[in-house]
Amino acid sequence: MMLKKFNHLWKEIPKIKQINSEDKGRVYEINSKISYPSITTVLSKTSDKSSLVKWRKRVGEEQARKVTKAATTRGTSMHKLCEDYLLNEPLDDLGSTSGEFLFRGIRPKLDLIDNVRCLETQLHSNILKVAGTVDCIAEYEGKLSVIDFKTSIRPKKEIWIRDYFLQGCFYFMAYRELVGEMPFQVCILISVQDGTTQTFTLNKKDIIKYTNELKERIDKYNGLTSN
Repeated sequence: MMLKKFNHLWKEIPKIKQINSEDKGRVYEINSKISYPSITTVLSKTSDKSSLVKWRKRVGEEQARKVTKAATTRGTSMHKLCEDYLLNEPLDDLGSTSGEFLFRGIRPKLDLIDNVRCLETQLHSNILKVAGTVDCIAEYEGKLSVIDFKTSIRPKKEIWIRDYFLQGCFYFMAYRELVGEMPFQVCILISVQDGTTQTFTLNKKDIIKYTNELKERIDKYNGLTSN
């Protein structure tokens, strides 16, 4: 496989520790006295799950677990391949990974990336008091971008992925706070099992709109967990 050679402009990011707990979900220990919830936990705890509940009832719990586990396995595999590719690591045995087909679908989009600042990097915000792990911050088609890799069984409509946008906006804010460099946009790249790839992009005007909603969701989460 002919591989593109990616340039890396790594940024110094303070190290934090990820902890998974049954009662609090995923949290990040900033130091011995401070820990923040993950952005995925915040969004999960405050999202509308009515559609998911209906789906689980329709297909049954056992089938729902199988589908969810398989999707998670493929997604994790694809993310690892994306990370290795952007690190300029050799990809010699793609056929042995469950995410190989999804990676091949998203690869043309990855080739639009260069000058990588962060890759699978833990970020936190002392302003929002939330943390998380960003997939990638790099130049996408020449514009500094927060880039999130997603997978899906079928194509997504924009109205279905609001939480993806909120997650991306958090990474945008946390990166700017920690590094002092402002990204130009947020890009959500979705590899679909039919072989297509979707790209959703938020410009700075969109980011401002979603940032206000993000703060509301964080306040809601804090209200739920303070009881």
